[in-house]
Amino acid sequence: MNITKLNDDSSWLIDFTETTLIIDPWFTPYQVDFARWFSIQYHVTKQPAVTELKNPDYIFISNPFTDHCNKETLVQFDPSIPIIGNKKVLNKIKKWGHFKELMLIENAPIQIELIKGNNPIDLVHNAYFIQCGNESILYAPHGSKVKEVPKANVLITTTSRYQLPFWLGGKVNLGYSAAIKLLRKTNCKIVLASHDEQKIGKGLVEFLARKKYVNPKNANTKIKFLGQGETITI
Repeated sequence: MNITKLNDDSSWLIDFTETTLIIDPWFTPYQVDFARWFSIQYHVTKQPAVTELKNPDYIFISNPFTDHCNKETLVQFDPSIPIIGNKKVLNKIKKWGHFKELMLIENAPIQIELIKGNNPIDLVHNAYFIQCGNESILYAPHGSKVKEVPKANVLITTTSRYQLPFWLGGKVNLGYSAAIKLLRKTNCKIVLASHDEQKIGKGLVEFLARKKYVNPKNANTKIKFLGQGETITI
């Protein structure tokens, strides 16, 4: 399979042998959570144009947050492309009245399995096992503390740590050590770093956030830090 990093955040194009999947596209210059005074984040690089991408067979949205489920980006896609997600994601997208077909994960034509984290009320640190034929990916954009995960060819996860006060969600991105633990559990061939863009932020969340990024030169050799638009063949 060919995996293309569409931007430095967490947008991906997966070319399986049998089908093509785009994950979490966010290509607008910025995204807002709740209100601008609360949180606004800007990409630091020019983003791809939806019109420059080939239409995927499916789009998978992993989380309802605007840096994963970005309305301004998604409505630029052909409305005939099926959207895959959980109930909360699909309910949000349904209100836009743009896409013709919304699929729950369990009804998707490719296997997508939700791997829940240890904390039942934690909706951020879940992982998704995506399989098409013999090709498989474990996608955990914020990191995950799952006890057991299926063996996967590729792990896509964050290596950065993004910490907020507990009343704002606590540790959002779990960081490098969590990525290494997932690597050992999956026994995957390669890890692709994701959701590590050093975005420009403004608002209350940015003021309170504590961030730590990994120097690729000091990382485990199995972890690859692709550039925007770079493709790797597995």
